[in-house]
Amino acid sequence: MINIQNKRFIKYFYPCLGGIFGGIATSSHLWLVFMPISLFILWSRSEKKAANFLWGFFFILVSHSWLFELHPLTWLGFSWISSLIISISILLGCSLIGGILVLLWGLFGKRILLKKDISKMKFMPLTTKVLLLSFSWGIGEYILSQTPLFWIGLGEGLVPGDMYLAGLARWIGSSGLCAVQLIISFWMYLIYEKWKGKYHFKKTFVFGLLMIFIFHFVGGLSKPINRNANYPVAIWQTNIPTREKINFNNQYINDKLFAAQKIALSNNAKLLITPEGTFNNNFNLDYKSKVNMLAGGFRTSENGLRSSLLGYKVGDKFYSSFIDKNRLVPLGEQIPGFLNIFSRGLSAVGGIQPGSNSRFFEWKFTPPLAIAICYEISDGFKIRNASKRGAELIISAANLDPYPTKLHNQFLSMARVRSIENKKDNVIVSNTGPSGLISYDGRIIELFDPNIEKNEVLYPIFSNEKTFYTKYGERPLLVLFVSLVGLNLFFGKLTN
Repeated sequence: MINIQNKRFIKYFYPCLGGIFGGIATSSHLWLVFMPISLFILWSRSEKKAANFLWGFFFILVSHSWLFELHPLTWLGFSWISSLIISISILLGCSLIGGILVLLWGLFGKRILLKKDISKMKFMPLTTKVLLLSFSWGIGEYILSQTPLFWIGLGEGLVPGDMYLAGLARWIGSSGLCAVQLIISFWMYLIYEKWKGKYHFKKTFVFGLLMIFIFHFVGGLSKPINRNANYPVAIWQTNIPTREKINFNNQYINDKLFAAQKIALSNNAKLLITPEGTFNNNFNLDYKSKVNMLAGGFRTSENGLRSSLLGYKVGDKFYSSFIDKNRLVPLGEQIPGFLNIFSRGLSAVGGIQPGSNSRFFEWKFTPPLAIAICYEISDGFKIRNASKRGAELIISAANLDPYPTKLHNQFLSMARVRSIENKKDNVIVSNTGPSGLISYDGRIIELFDPNIEKNEVLYPIFSNEKTFYTKYGERPLLVLFVSLVGLNLFFGKLTN
């Protein structure tokens, strides 16, 4: 009886532990320890429905635990208890979706591997099956990243854990990084299975080590770009908490902005950038702008309220250019029509309308830019398209208050992967952090301390270089995926 209970405990404990380890490893320096173990556990029980669901559920529960920081929503008019229920429900709902998605991947894997003893399978059939399953996950993350129901997955979660491996993103993007992690973890699982079955695994071990070395070597290759001070960019980390913003009037913002512009001018900055949502709706300067500026704010269009980066040229009191936020936060900014009669959503401004899909911003007072406003940093496809059109710098403006360091780290990880993918410097500016400069190779050049007001001038590189990923995106992976489907059908016929 005790043995049966132990088996049941292990049956459910290990998948939960694997998901927890994966969630901890996401956007963490602990990736090198926890993520391989997590994915090893995933592969070892990939044919079990419950195991797959539990792994996915706990992966999202831990990696997205910052969702609980929505509570308390009392400042939006919710009671304390209803705020608690809403926050927990959103976190559990997202975890449930994560569990279902991994369950579906497991069912696909069960269909592909057909419960065969992998330690006895021939090299080529096994390789094509594992590659197919790994790329299916990567392509799945790519598809999800085109929807509002995605924040961070295995691809971007690799940073900062292994920056050499992450360098492969300039060739294969975050989708490819996801597949590579699954391939490496399967190699670990295969060695374990061969050892357990007392089969020879020396060749498998050496071949895997060689491939890992090649992955890291290729990922580490990058032609350097000389850093210079030709275009100083000032950023203002405002440190005005969202829940307290209603206590600050427009005059207060004007005074603070005037001080930020003076600092920018004193350092010969050619552009000043402020975080998402710095200005209230219908905000206007009470003086002529002293410097060209991209300021986070709101504007009212024919279709409703938009969250935007507003362009003010020198001498402007009113913005003369803008780029609207396209990807909106579900329930926070984008509210289903049937809920409008019950709530204005989980943000201070209520529902807003999406802008153009394009993240390419061309303004005659700056070089071409790729703009990501907060949640848009998770969509590498649109940033890549902007870079392909000629953007020379990425600007990531956000407001991550009141969320904890975990979310800040995930935002940084995605911003760093976007830089690697397109070989572009990335200027990030957030309300309470993170703010600073990320190099074209994903290194952090400068990062401000969080939760303080900071005005500083940075010196980004503007570059029109295009990586393999910038030019071709996910197309090579999609072609490879289709080829793998054909190879699996071919090997399947041979074994019948």
